[in-house]
Amino acid sequence: RDFIKRVYDHLKESNQLDKIDDAALNMLAVNYSLFLDANKAISEKGLTSKGSRGNDIPNPAIKIANDAEVQCIKLMEKFGLTPRDRQKMKMLDSDELSPLETFVKESKELR
Repeated sequence: RDFIKRVYDHLKESNQLDKIDDAALNMLAVNYSLFLDANKAISEKGLTSKGSRGNDIPNPAIKIANDAEVQCIKLMEKFGLTPRDRQKMKMLDSDELSPLETFVKESKELR
């Protein structure tokens, strides 16, 4: 809950949150919770469990954790919550030209 509260506060402060974003934020919260619960189960029960034939099989919580992590990352990217996406957003908000844009602009001016 603390993580999602920090995410909500960050998005609200940076004016990146609309009322319509509630569903996506809820999905992020659910998947983050699944991720944490699955990792706790892995910590408590180990990486493997016994299959129906008595053989070792991967703990099913591993797939749950992996799937939830993938969904969290996708949603975090949509909200600009990864370092790479924050950098992209800064570049989009900036009036400064990127090195490539500067090069192209100067090349056009020389023609």
